[in-house]
Amino acid sequence: MTNNHLTDSVIAIVLGTGVGMILSVFGQKMVNQHYKDTCHEKPGHNLVLTRGFLGDTYFCIDSKYIVNH
Repeated sequence: MTNNHLTDSVIAIVLGTGVGMILSVFGQKMVNQHYKDTCHEKPGHNLVLTRGFLGDTYFCIDSKYIVNH
């Protein structure tokens, strides 16, 4: 049986990318929960939600950077 190095490399890249994306989603969920729990304790800060490829992201932004239209 022959060993195909290209196939092994492609499989490693695909698996590594998949595992990395899953870990980043779980990491983002932890950071989001932290901001939800602590942002209200900071005076003059607002919780801001953005939506992206890997899901929702929360940021705790100082009110001076938020412009109301």
